[in-house]
Amino acid sequence: MAKVSITIPVYNTEQYLRQCLDSVINQTFQDIEIIVVNDASTDNSVSIIKEYQQKDNRIVLINVSNNGGLSKSRNIGIKEAKSKYIAFVDSDDWIRKDYVEFLFNNIEKLECDVFAGCYSLYNDKTSQYKIRQYSFLTTKSKNNKSLIVIPSINCSPWCKIYNREFLLKNNLFFKLKGREDCLFLYELVMHKVKIIYINEPIYFYRVNRKQSITSFSYFILHDAIFLLKAIRKSLDNKNLFGEYFRVFYTYSFIFISFALIYSNIAKKRTQKMLMVAKKFLFYNSSKYTNLFDKFAVFIFKFFLNHASIYITVAKILKKIKQTFEKYVV
Repeated sequence: MAKVSITIPVYNTEQYLRQCLDSVINQTFQDIEIIVVNDASTDNSVSIIKEYQQKDNRIVLINVSNNGGLSKSRNIGIKEAKSKYIAFVDSDDWIRKDYVEFLFNNIEKLECDVFAGCYSLYNDKTSQYKIRQYSFLTTKSKNNKSLIVIPSINCSPWCKIYNREFLLKNNLFFKLKGREDCLFLYELVMHKVKIIYINEPIYFYRVNRKQSITSFSYFILHDAIFLLKAIRKSLDNKNLFGEYFRVFYTYSFIFISFALIYSNIAKKRTQKMLMVAKKFLFYNSSKYTNLFDKFAVFIFKFFLNHASIYITVAKILKKIKQTFEKYVV
């Protein structure tokens, strides 16, 4: 049995797939199984995967008949994996040669549930790289609620290695089609995960490719609101809303702020969507508030009622974030 399972969801990425697969099969750590989930691709992706299967018997191809998105593909990987540890790689990205070795050695040595490195952004249009590290973070274990609201934390499942037993024991799977990674991280924290981050760039994340859904500005705010609704539901189902009250509203304020910056949709539509957010964000919340919390909630509601002011504040937050990032890149 392999020591680490790598899951690669694939959907119409023939242009990048060879680079991704080459980086995985040529790892310094070879004791891996490679689960490639073809999510009903309509291009030449399947032929490329089969070509690589002929060269490397560690590759397991799973074909999905109907496109289900990243969440479905990653969940298949979690269920089908045979190893103690599981890691994820997106098929339009690639990994450092010692990616698996670095992750495996650290999760074994540190005895945590999840271990993460950082990553480099690769701009597909300009061919430029930019290292993204974790501000305000040390190598010490983070297993508390504050982890969720650190602005520079990367919630993507790639760049990390997971103890698969921890995921299965706590029924931790991807549940959304948009922003599924953020809900996944939130639920990890709810289950008191022991997670350790280290500022070591081991993953290459491709941005600004033509097919990426993030080019549609409407979905950014829409997905943010959909995510927050799912988080609120998850907290309610686990009777944890009172415990996570401040964290949830802090996270919501920050997340909507950055979504507003990049959405660029009409003001009237923005106001309508913020009213949708207000409706589910604050129901049944008054019983948890002290005087300070009531004031904070009042301010948050005020911003939701005034989209233009909220966008201005969001831009200020973005500038602050960029200033701090200069010191960690």
